[in-house]
Amino acid sequence: MYKLRLRQSYLSFGAFGCYGVSLLFFIICFCSNHWWYLQLDGKVINMGLWTGCWSSTSGESKCSSSIFDDKHFQNGGGSDWYHGARILMTCSLIAIFLQEFALIGYLCINEVEKYRQKLAGAVLGFSAVIVITLTVVLIIISHQANKTDGGKTGWSHDLAGVCFIPVTCLVVILFLERYSQDHNHLCCKPLNVLADNISV
Repeated sequence: MYKLRLRQSYLSFGAFGCYGVSLLFFIICFCSNHWWYLQLDGKVINMGLWTGCWSSTSGESKCSSSIFDDKHFQNGGGSDWYHGARILMTCSLIAIFLQEFALIGYLCINEVEKYRQKLAGAVLGFSAVIVITLTVVLIIISHQANKTDGGKTGWSHDLAGVCFIPVTCLVVILFLERYSQDHNHLCCKPLNVLADNISV
C-alpha cells in the first residue's frame, strides 16, 4: 500500500491548484455548446463539439447532433473538421486525466521517489500534448467560424484559450519546485517544518 507524503510545500499546493483550475475549465469546454455561433435557415445556432442548440418558435431551447448532417457541414474536403476537433479535444482531456496520476506520484507518493524525475517528465509531456492538441482545436474552430455566415467564436472557445494559463503555471511551478529541492530553498519545505522553524 502506498503512503502519501502528507507534508507538502507551498509550491506543491500551487501545482495542484493550477491542475484543478485547468481540469475544471477543460470539462466545462468539453461539454458546453458555445464554441461558436452561426446563422442557418434564419436561426442563430450555438455550436458545441457534439451538438448545436437554437431557440424554437415557442422559445424553448433545442439541441441536436443531427445539425452536423446539414449540407452546410458536408462541403467536401473540410467536411470532417468537427470529427477532428472532437478527437483532438478528447485526446487532450485524456492527457489531463493522466497528468493527474503523474502529478500525484511526483508530489505525494514516497514509494516512487526513484521515479520522480520520470514522473516530472510525464507531467511536462502531458502538458505539451494538452497545449498542442488544444491549439489545433482552437485553430480549427476559429477557421470554421470565420468562413460561415454570421459565424463567430463563443465563450467556450475563449475559455479553452484561458486553459493555457494554468497549464503553463503548472509547468513553471514544477521547475521551481525542482530547483527549490535541489537548492534547499525555504519555500519548498513542508508546511509543518516551516512552523517548527518559526517556533524555534
